[in-house]
Amino acid sequence: MLSGKEREVQQREQLFLDVARKILLEEGYPEVSVSRVAELTGFSRGTAYLQFGSKEELITALGLQCRRRLLGVIERAARFDGRPRERMLAIGEAIVQYVGLYPNDQRILKIIDSELILAKVGDERRAEMNDHDVRMFALVLEIISEAVDVGDLVLRAGATPEGLCLAFWMMMDGAFAAGMGSAPLEDVGIANPVAEAVRSSHYLLDGYGWRPLSQEWDYEATATRIRAHLTHAFNAADSDGHSVSYSLFQTATKEEARDV
Repeated sequence: MLSGKEREVQQREQLFLDVARKILLEEGYPEVSVSRVAELTGFSRGTAYLQFGSKEELITALGLQCRRRLLGVIERAARFDGRPRERMLAIGEAIVQYVGLYPNDQRILKIIDSELILAKVGDERRAEMNDHDVRMFALVLEIISEAVDVGDLVLRAGATPEGLCLAFWMMMDGAFAAGMGSAPLEDVGIANPVAEAVRSSHYLLDGYGWRPLSQEWDYEATATRIRAHLTHAFNAADSDGHSVSYSLFQTATKEEARDV
């Protein structure tokens, strides 16, 4: 249990992060500074710098919040009660819903990457960010390895669980980048690039012969059970006060998704 002092420090840190997040999303990275956060929250600069030693430390702490949130929903998805391929679908559904519910998290993570902020923070902070990515990768790899162990997936010569995991990971990374890029995806009928990427990954698994194949199993029924399983992870509203539900089997526009 936290002491009163520890609780006070934690609440102050969250206040600083909330204000920094608002500035970052509304005004952009150049407008964020520890001094400005101190001014807007009514604390001294010394207090703010004691919490975050630099602008980069502050922004990276925001990134860690995003990473923790994503890791949490992926961990819940990985605990779905089903065959390995159903659990992979659960992770896909979790990522799709996470992106729909927390679109600003993706903006923050893209800013961190584009500004090379991690190059300017301490080793401990960089290691923490890396640890979250490693843990997410390990969850996916564990499911693929289980599928091989139980005989649902027989890999071709030269193929490895790590390689398939990387392919899935690259598709997700590419979808995140596409969603945050300037390409007019909605104009060509792609409302949710992450949902499209996960759907394509699902078909990719058929090519690998990962059973049950699409034509052998009612994955739409599985998706319904998955969404019920994920209820606690997504029993919240996004920053605009809307709840969101995306399905891999029914691509919705952003406006339609917000009305679900």
